[in-house]
Amino acid sequence: MRPISYHPAREEDLPATAEIFIRCLRNDYYFKPEEYLKKLDRQKELAGCLSWKEEDPKNNLIFVAAVGEKIVGYVSTGINTGEPLEYRGELTGLFVDPDYRGLGLGLGLMREAGKAFLKLKLEKFVVYNYRRSVANKFYRGLGGILLRTEMQNPGDKPLLTDVFGFDSRELLDLLEGAIEKRKKTEKG
Repeated sequence: MRPISYHPAREEDLPATAEIFIRCLRNDYYFKPEEYLKKLDRQKELAGCLSWKEEDPKNNLIFVAAVGEKIVGYVSTGINTGEPLEYRGELTGLFVDPDYRGLGLGLGLMREAGKAFLKLKLEKFVVYNYRRSVANKFYRGLGGILLRTEMQNPGDKPLLTDVFGFDSRELLDLLEGAIEKRKKTEKG
């Protein structure tokens, strides 16, 4: 396996993030309405991503994970506009290509997000995650505090959504330990 690297997304990386987003939704979000999943379109997702980044280029950030030159995952961060207000950051998405899972990419991408939040002086952040999502266990395992549960209605199908809160510094400490442990396990 080629080395894994992380970097801020360049414009030429964004088509790959749109592909990963669609592939992950179709693979993992089986509980969303089928019609919604069928209508996902790479060009539309890419246009939405570019528009979102342009809305607030200082805070709406995307970081990618690459194996060699191939983009295999990404994380996006922004400003939380909802409650609780002390959680000023929001992890708006974290997706890893299903063919590259189990390599620690989610941990590495969370580390990139945590560092970005601290650089922007966003000490706490939230993650909205569907209760039925496989990622729900991931966020709980990283110490996400369940702040509240709400119903979201994508494609006119109500879905229970957990809102997790994280302290950026505490998360980075936990991630550094987990990543080091993973490296040692892989070596020996």
